[in-house]
Amino acid sequence: MQLFVGNAVIGYIEAGFLARFFQASRRKATLLLVVANYLSAWIAAILLVGRFSRIPTITIENIWSWLYLAIFLSFVLTLLIEYPFFWFLLRQQKNAVPKAIKATLIIHGLSYLGLFLWYAATSQTSLLTQLEVVPPEQLQPRQEYVLYFLNPEQQAIRSNLAGTQQQIIDRATLEALMPPSGRIYQPVPQLTQNTDWKYFTHFLAAGGISGRNSVTDERFQFSLETPFALWGINHAIHLEEDFLVFQLGSHQICILQPQRREIALIARGSLPIVVDSQAATPVNGE
Repeated sequence: MQLFVGNAVIGYIEAGFLARFFQASRRKATLLLVVANYLSAWIAAILLVGRFSRIPTITIENIWSWLYLAIFLSFVLTLLIEYPFFWFLLRQQKNAVPKAIKATLIIHGLSYLGLFLWYAATSQTSLLTQLEVVPPEQLQPRQEYVLYFLNPEQQAIRSNLAGTQQQIIDRATLEALMPPSGRIYQPVPQLTQNTDWKYFTHFLAAGGISGRNSVTDERFQFSLETPFALWGINHAIHLEEDFLVFQLGSHQICILQPQRREIALIARGSLPIVVDSQAATPVNGE
């Protein structure tokens, strides 16, 4: 919405401030600052929006630092893009350069603060704000399971749910374990009958992972969808003690205990499949 309509409103408001407090022409300021806002917003969107979702080294363990960096970079980038427009509107005034710098910092800073508050209120961040990231060794069910997945090099891997004891296996072994339907957005399949919970993944990143207790009607939903990072959740499996293993975004395999509100990164990879340790496919005769 901001990219198509909101920038016109922001430009109009900024022009009003520039005309009122810096004696610029209201008509010229409106025209140029609307253009400036569209230009800066689209360039920032092309360079930054969703960019951090695709960087393999950015994970649930360090995403906060990258989000803070993205907020800072987008402010500086849009500030630099819009400054020439402010200078052009004030160029005939005395001390035009320092006055333009001051006007840009104040007026653009206020509009950026407004946008920040808007996106903070409308973004889906419960995956970060309502869950504690812990080491995977701290988040293990009592029953033993075997995890199969593809690592970033597209090798088929077998490991435990802590992400240790990793072994490279034949990719055909992993493919043979994949569900035939190929559906990844669905009620989450269960490897347990000892539960009152049903879990669900959703098509959009904003839907994330949700659950409902059939006895208490307790519910939860955790997701991450911001302008700079959005990670969908798929390939989920419901384990004993109501643990969940799933793919987060395109390159993370996580384990979650929703009732404890704890999450851990098991490994970087994709297409996780979990089986009971007794049903696991032997590797190299083991």
